[in-house]
Amino acid sequence: MREKDLSGILLYDFYSQLLSEKKRQVFEMYYFEDLSLAEISEHTGTSRQGVRELIVRTGEELREYESALGLLERDKRQESFFAELLGVAERIEKQYPDEARFIRESVGQKGE
Repeated sequence: MREKDLSGILLYDFYSQLLSEKKRQVFEMYYFEDLSLAEISEHTGTSRQGVRELIVRTGEELREYESALGLLERDKRQESFFAELLGVAERIEKQYPDEARFIRESVGQKGE
């Protein structure tokens, strides 16, 4: 049995609202509810092959959205930047406690 490609799950978090209701439904049944293609086929009234093709097309669509909009990549860069700032706060804590606290609070607000 083939392993599921889970890379689309992060993209789904960012772009799911851009997908059709049917694509969201099938994606969620496959990845989040761990239903088989046959089970999804029964629930949706779509052939097993149709479900498989829909899952593949949905993954491609999510990658196209990321390619055009870059939200996941931007989020990764932002998280890296916040981690770096927290490292700075830790290094300056003894000498500049107020500034270190300000950095931590700022990163905490931005990361929420």
